[in-house]
Amino acid sequence: MRSRILTAVCLLFCVCSGAFAQSFDTQGLPPEAYYLVPEFKQGMIYFNGSVPAQGKLNICALDNTLRFIDNSGNELEATNIENVIKVRIDTVLFMRSGGLFYRMYPVRGDIGIALKRDVKFIKEGKTGAYGTSSQTASIRENNSVYADGISYDLHKDKEAKYEIAETLYLYRGDDVYTLNKNNLRRVFPGRKADIDAWFKSGNSLPDTLPETLALLKGWAE
Repeated sequence: MRSRILTAVCLLFCVCSGAFAQSFDTQGLPPEAYYLVPEFKQGMIYFNGSVPAQGKLNICALDNTLRFIDNSGNELEATNIENVIKVRIDTVLFMRSGGLFYRMYPVRGDIGIALKRDVKFIKEGKTGAYGTSSQTASIRENNSVYADGISYDLHKDKEAKYEIAETLYLYRGDDVYTLNKNNLRRVFPGRKADIDAWFKSGNSLPDTLPETLALLKGWAE
């Protein structure tokens, strides 16, 4: 299936947010916090019922908008993206569900972990924090974020106070589920007895992505 160049057809589904703007205002946030990928990379947009489009892409963590760089180096915002189902940026895959983008960590076939990142500004109080939780965004004090093996200092600009939280969900196909016992049984119907026994033994869902992936891979075998 042929792909189309995103910037060549931008008038069909993309507009610039701000006339002739060279870039968006990151509001004091470093790129590692403002975007879901530390820098713009070549990627592909997959649509429901249409051929893919390619371009230099990223996703804004503040408002979950899809961004791309045009041939003139301008950062544009893709609009009318209701039929976007997935976006690949470099080697990273995101799924779009309920108007939000989730980073995908496959476990088996079309089953895996869907990670949602939330960035919020703090008007008063401590400088932001970073945390990962299996069910709710548990904020833990930390001034660094790790993205693809690289550590970034989140607070070089002390004027921009914010917090970052990541929440882990389950996905199966195009559906996203809260990570809990009932949905684990839904996603892994052949392992219901094992899942019940695991929780009955007093275990609770882990807080970190690596631990959660390891747990799910055991049930996916």
